[in-house]
Amino acid sequence: MNTLFITRHGKTDWNLEGLIQGSVDIPLNDIGKSEVLELAKSSDLTNIDICLSSPLKRAYETAQILSDSKFQIIVNELLVERGFGNLEGTKNNDDLVKKEWDYSINDKSFNIESIKECLKRAKTFLEYIKKEYPDKTILIVSHAAFIKALHYNLIGYDENTDFLDFNPQNAKIYKYYLK
Repeated sequence: MNTLFITRHGKTDWNLEGLIQGSVDIPLNDIGKSEVLELAKSSDLTNIDICLSSPLKRAYETAQILSDSKFQIIVNELLVERGFGNLEGTKNNDDLVKKEWDYSINDKSFNIESIKECLKRAKTFLEYIKKEYPDKTILIVSHAAFIKALHYNLIGYDENTDFLDFNPQNAKIYKYYLK
């Protein structure tokens, strides 16, 4: 069994402006760096065997701060944020968010990575962990939408799941067990 500590990167300027980041490679801002430093101080990460991080700057910077050179960071492309296509760089819109996370609609408009595609990528990532890192304690650094997909793969979901019930916060660790 794996123990997973999953965290979302610290804040960025686009988080503060309410802009959709997706695959745009935005770095942490000073607030984000500070909150990740605080998370590092307040968390017991001594048992981490390895860290898997999204290659995007905001996640990788978060992983570097949390690791403080105490454990290896491996970049994994599967951990990138859900692709939001033509919406990246635009203001968040509640009506659009509801549509993006509706399993039955499986929205792909605006070149968005559909919810089913994102959930499938999260499942692929979890299967990869089980195969490559059995019985390890792993720190995973990723992004809100992809962490949401990981969460629902770990706890279970169906076509009636309200995917808006879980909203990963910046610089907060969520603990799971992967059997």
